Amino acid sequence: MSYKKITPEIKEALAFGEVQEISTFGKQLFSSMKAGGHLIAYAPKDSGKTNAAIIACFNKVNAQLEGSPRVLFISHGIDEAHRVHAIMSKVAWRLDVTVDLTHDKGDMVLQRNEIFNGTEIIVGNCKRVYDLYIQNGINFKLLDYIIIDDFEDVLLSGRNMELKRMIEGIFKTQVIFLANKRHKRIDQFMENVPIDIRELEQ
Repeated sequence: MSYKKITPEIKEALAFGEVQEISTFGKQLFSSMKAGGHLIAYAPKDSGKTNAAIIACFNKVNAQLEGSPRVLFISHGIDEAHRVHAIMSKVAWRLDVTVDLTHDKGDMVLQRNEIFNGTEIIVGNCKRVYDLYIQNGINFKLLDYIIIDDFEDVLLSGRNMELKRMIEGIFKTQVIFLANKRHKRIDQFMENVPIDIRELEQ
């Protein structure tokens, strides 16, 4: 499916970044994210969830607030964070948007300084993102999205408390959970967070 309701500038940047067009389920996810509200999307791997979320991030970032974190994209692991960061960086270069990578195998002081110097999108694994959050290294006030990819894997790695604390600290930020399948850990987590969450399932 083709990109719709996206500016020509973003379309060109996505093409330059070799971001594939939105899948059938990805189109539903993109529309649901644009509609607002917290959301959990269930669909198998390779269904286009991550791709649609990346496109939504660039559609949302507002150049008028340049330098302020607008998107926090949490990946399950360091390798996946690197992959998403590489894709986003190529698109961002064409849009004069900054994407910073943060993970717990890197220098946290350096990562925090880079964020303070101005960034619109932060990509990282849950542990390091949380460590920066509790040290006031990430300003949540202007965030449009917190996106948690491979949500059930993040929970299975023992990051329930960190996610819950960060979600409790949001203001008007949309929280988007991307899950590959339903899991009892997800149900348990949802029962203990103070937000209303819509469901979207393939």
